[in-house]
Amino acid sequence: MKNPDGFFQQDAGLKSYNTFGIDEESRFFCRVSQKEELLSGLEFARKEELPVLILGGGTAGFFMAASLKTHHPCLRVRVVRSPTLGIIGVGEGSTTDLLRFIHGFLRVPPSEFYRAVKPSLKLGIKFLWGKEDYHYTFTGALRQKFEPSGVPIGFACDETLADVDIHTSLMAAGKVFPRSPDGPWPLVNPTVGYHIENAELVAWLESHAAKLGIEVIDGDLAAVEQAEGEIQALHLKDGQRLAADFFVDASGFHAELIGKALGTPFISYADSLFCDKAVVGGWARTSEPILPYTTAETMAAGWAWQIEHPGRINRGYVYCSQFISDANAEAEFRAKNPKVGPTRIVPFVPGRYAHQWVGNVFAVGNAAGFVEPLEATSLLCIAHECRFLTIALAEGGLKKNHSMRETTDHLCGRLWDEIRDFLAVHYRFNQRADTPFWRHCRAHVALHGAQRMVDFYRENGPTFCLEVELLAPAQSIFQLEGFWLHLVAMGVPHERTDRLTPAERQWWASQRASNRGSAATGLTVEESLKVLHDPRWSWRPDFYKDVH
Repeated sequence: MKNPDGFFQQDAGLKSYNTFGIDEESRFFCRVSQKEELLSGLEFARKEELPVLILGGGTAGFFMAASLKTHHPCLRVRVVRSPTLGIIGVGEGSTTDLLRFIHGFLRVPPSEFYRAVKPSLKLGIKFLWGKEDYHYTFTGALRQKFEPSGVPIGFACDETLADVDIHTSLMAAGKVFPRSPDGPWPLVNPTVGYHIENAELVAWLESHAAKLGIEVIDGDLAAVEQAEGEIQALHLKDGQRLAADFFVDASGFHAELIGKALGTPFISYADSLFCDKAVVGGWARTSEPILPYTTAETMAAGWAWQIEHPGRINRGYVYCSQFISDANAEAEFRAKNPKVGPTRIVPFVPGRYAHQWVGNVFAVGNAAGFVEPLEATSLLCIAHECRFLTIALAEGGLKKNHSMRETTDHLCGRLWDEIRDFLAVHYRFNQRADTPFWRHCRAHVALHGAQRMVDFYRENGPTFCLEVELLAPAQSIFQLEGFWLHLVAMGVPHERTDRLTPAERQWWASQRASNRGSAATGLTVEESLKVLHDPRWSWRPDFYKDVH
């Protein structure tokens, strides 16, 4: 079959070649003798090639599209964006993983992102969580050791975690960066996360996708065409048939491909995570300072978040519908937040699909699973999933490499399960016991994979001597530090007490005092953002390393 140009011929019987990492039968060949013919051939092939189609134009869909196009520029990537479904649209927090993903893996200059998305800055999470308030940062505070004994700092934190490092002191002081010793500007470092308004993030992602040459198709899904256990094409309500070699399900809670079309089993997390609804709202910021952290505060039947944006404060109450009605949850929420405007209820089911990669379909974001945002893991999951798939396709092709698919799928499942286990620790050992919900959590939350670490901690305390073995077979996204810090903060007892000498305790007191002093002269979020938005500010090219 020849095209109108007369020299392109389709032949399904051609020898299989590995083109752009896609191990498939060659579909077209041509003979060229000059540059113009080569360019024409490439353009024809680009139009005819149908490699990747992404269903869903929210955060997950566009992040995946950007990942694939950035690292596989010759790949044709299309995004189907629904004009009617919309997005959840609440403010989101992140960890440092997101910044390394955006500015490292996706190669987006920080200056561009700050200008377009206008994120706020966070050092971690302030937990108003039972025994005492404490700060959870993105640094390895408990990993520090006393010299020369080598005893980890965590053994000195039985009474308090206050001022355990400079970042906790900054959080307590309402500051985000230390002041540079060379001037009045912030000593900016990469150990921060973002607070982001979801609508602004999606708008930027759409514009970024356009610059990368990603095609966006507006339409609603009508039907899914399948054959031999794989997706062949999507049919839209306007009559379009969109074929592809590989599909990404970014359709959110609908899980149109991985769940509805392919019938992948769903694994519930309900034995560990009891909350299943959230009431969300917020208000325009007036005189309130921008806090350098996310707040997580216990409520009668769950917990409430506060996320800081330059122009808005975003609040939400995650609760268990078995212990409180929607009306009473909203009443409790409004009593806590008298400035809140209109609210809405968001139901959810904690858990994940048994497989994220089935045949020629990969699920990302809420289409793959969902857990409550207690540790800002939504964007973290998306970032890791995008990396996993992008690297897997580079190494193994679109769909023929079964071992790459199965290994990547296992890696994704393990990521979700670890998040479940980490969040379960927050509920199981919370010291609040004045409501039926919290008493039920302490008695019944299943720890699953975290049980081994908890048992070790109870006998040995916050030591890092067997970290590799405790985290085997994989390194943790939270590291042992994350588990130990929460166990220490919530007062979980262990048998290794009184390991510090009087001299070590005296040194520790002076160290904490030094942290407080340094933090007191630091810069607020407002002051730091003013500097970072200044056109005279210059980012080091390697500030965010591309860490896979």
